[in-house]
Amino acid sequence: MKNRDDTKRSGFLAWISGPKSDIALFAIFLLLLNIVGARAFLRLDLTAQREYSLSASSRQTIRSLEEPLSVKVFFTKNLPSPYNSVERYLRDLLVEYAGAGSKKFSYEFFDMDKPESQQMAGAYGLSQAQIQEVKDNEVGLKGAYMGLALTYADGVEVLDGLTTSEGLEYRLTTTIQKMVSTVNALSGLNGKVKLTLFVSPELSGFGIKGLDTLKKTVQTAYDSVNKKSQGRVEFEYAEPTQAEVSSLSKKYGLQLINWSAGTDGTGAGSGVLGIALDYGDRSRVVPLALARSLFGGYGITGLDTLEQDIQGGLEALVSRSTSIGYLTGEGEKSLDDAQTGAARFASLVSGIYEFKAVDVEKQDLPTGLTSLVINGPRSSFSDAALYRIDQFIMRGGNVLFLVDGIDEKMPEGQMAYYGGQPTYEPVSTGIEKLLSKYGVTVSSAYVLDKECYVAKQQGTGETPLYYVPMLSRERLNKKEAVSRNLAGVFFLQSSPIDISDAAAKAAGRRVSILATSSPEAWRESDNISLMPYAMSPPAAASMKKENLMVLLEGSFDSAFGGAPEGVDSPAQLDASGNVVPASDASAPAIVATKYIPSSVQSGKIIVAGTSAITTQAVLDENGTQPTAVLLRNAIDYLNGNTELIAMRTKGNSLNTLYRTTPAVRAVARVVDLYLLPVLVALVGLFAWRRRVSRRRKIEARYKEAAK
Repeated sequence: MKNRDDTKRSGFLAWISGPKSDIALFAIFLLLLNIVGARAFLRLDLTAQREYSLSASSRQTIRSLEEPLSVKVFFTKNLPSPYNSVERYLRDLLVEYAGAGSKKFSYEFFDMDKPESQQMAGAYGLSQAQIQEVKDNEVGLKGAYMGLALTYADGVEVLDGLTTSEGLEYRLTTTIQKMVSTVNALSGLNGKVKLTLFVSPELSGFGIKGLDTLKKTVQTAYDSVNKKSQGRVEFEYAEPTQAEVSSLSKKYGLQLINWSAGTDGTGAGSGVLGIALDYGDRSRVVPLALARSLFGGYGITGLDTLEQDIQGGLEALVSRSTSIGYLTGEGEKSLDDAQTGAARFASLVSGIYEFKAVDVEKQDLPTGLTSLVINGPRSSFSDAALYRIDQFIMRGGNVLFLVDGIDEKMPEGQMAYYGGQPTYEPVSTGIEKLLSKYGVTVSSAYVLDKECYVAKQQGTGETPLYYVPMLSRERLNKKEAVSRNLAGVFFLQSSPIDISDAAAKAAGRRVSILATSSPEAWRESDNISLMPYAMSPPAAASMKKENLMVLLEGSFDSAFGGAPEGVDSPAQLDASGNVVPASDASAPAIVATKYIPSSVQSGKIIVAGTSAITTQAVLDENGTQPTAVLLRNAIDYLNGNTELIAMRTKGNSLNTLYRTTPAVRAVARVVDLYLLPVLVALVGLFAWRRRVSRRRKIEARYKEAAK
């Protein structure tokens, strides 16, 4: 408190110590506080989704930098709303990146009024956008740069058109992750990855071609991969004993090689041959296949692509794999069809991942794949193809099943010309056999829901489309990362999913419902018609909540008791080097099998009862609407990038109100309009009466003192 006795002071000192300077000093204090605040970064984030805080994934990404990363920002100043807030948010975000714990991160903002800055922006491929500006009561166009360039090692990535702060951290972090992974897939790891070559010593007695030089071949491939990984891989050669063979086969899913007793006195036994990659509690296998030549003897296949297979296995092991298998060949949604196919779906995930077309009828799933998408198959899979999918899951693979219980067949020819209606048939592809073994059943029906999308057309008013359930926040599991913080998700022509068997088989497995319909939903399986004017809800007693999307995670039992005929049987090579099945007459003395009866690693399965949600009928072009976000979240979750989900769902646009009953809304309205104002008035009256009472008490004391 100031000293008010300023009779002995004069001039400036008297003014400073007197009451007249209070307002001026307070204004100076606020000015200095703002100056300090503009330079000293401090943020207190109280939002539920931590929208204004750097995520753990972003911090880890910055700490994993092994080369200098430079961010050059080209952003025009003094832009009109809403673009002016983007630059401020970007500055704050880059400050947090810089403070994440790495001295190798730097950023710089360029003055875009200078010609040399504009020339540099053009050299990076950034374009000048035309934005609308209101100035002096006139509407005009203003040229503006709103982009940045990132440089890391020899790579350059550009982010242009930054017109909104929504999803900006996600775009920055995923771009940096992609650049870092391109240079070194193992950057930022704690410890080394162990590569082990397992070769049973008994195999040397079978004259297997290439076995004597196998260690040297693997060593050469390892040296090349380890050099690219900056010494983060260690190599070990192991010769397991007969007692260790069974446990190794179960742990890694290595190829098991059995042989019978020979006439030369050799006893029956078993062995393994393969390469395993270990990091922490995770592992991947680089298989070495044993084959029999047409000209006699045995050989090892897969050595010509060994280096690529090891590199792919490393990326899959540390969740840096960007390739996702996409099944083709059985009528799945086409990746090249922008109208009724999954071209937009592929485009939305292309920022991080790449869909790699795989036909399991013709080939095994590549070693480097950790995830697989099965999107709307229509024709039947062979047992061999289903077996390959099953064994992929047994090895710890993750699968997104987007399967339809009903196939909508559009009219063709004259029927289409004369306005013929679609027909609806149950879908049977064999996938249901796999899902049934894992405890999931997709029914041959549609889920219709009173909580649905309502079409508004001039002349007809509002028309509910019951076959397009619109899922509010209450219908999405807020405890699961895939469906958390979402609302307004559309499920088009979805079939119901039953997981009662999955719950019964849940030992070592987690079963979770991601999305459901409302309780006012019903099934339609007979005489289906999706004409809006021909549909009407049934009696309330026929309605119930239906599962639309589920998650299973953990261990699974194989849907097969063994390998189908011709899949894992002894093999031989033709003159061109291709593997072909061997006949019983030419069966070798040793038999190799890769059959895995139960999961060797934890896997993830997500099942949705519709493939229609992957088409442009539901997905928006930018992938920011809830349905698109849900699918992108599912892909991230399967690939182990859960932190990316938290970044993607940041934003107030997803904080929609909870649905409630009309009675609750009426009570809330009464409270807001009447009760709260009355409470405020009562509190004010109480405070006023207390002040009056206190004043009277003070007056009474002074009167007593005066007496």
